[in-house]
Amino acid sequence: MGRKETEEAIADSRAGRVSGRFATVGELLADLNADDTPAIHEGSTNVYADLGYPDAAEMQAKARLVTKISQTIRARQLSNDQAATALGLTPAALRELLAGRFRAHPVDDLERLASVLDEARR
Repeated sequence: MGRKETEEAIADSRAGRVSGRFATVGELLADLNADDTPAIHEGSTNVYADLGYPDAAEMQAKARLVTKISQTIRARQLSNDQAATALGLTPAALRELLAGRFRAHPVDDLERLASVLDEARR
């Protein structure tokens, strides 16, 4: 059923007119949901595993570390330039990291960056 037919069927049903194979909006919506709703699968606690990444645990650890770095930068109200300087990165490299492009960074390096911010806070 195309968009126009769907809209007409909804309008007819709301007006109390039986149109086509649907007598009510509920029947129409049930049919649309039956035909168009993708299957829903409950995921795990690791989206990378759910997506089939072979290094899922490592990717999740990296994501958590980058989140911690980002939250610390925000909590300390550092500018991008200040944070990059404190971390020994260029502003562009920090932007890339915080944008989620951290696959090339080893977990050890991300742990070091997070600890640098922790130490600088004290």
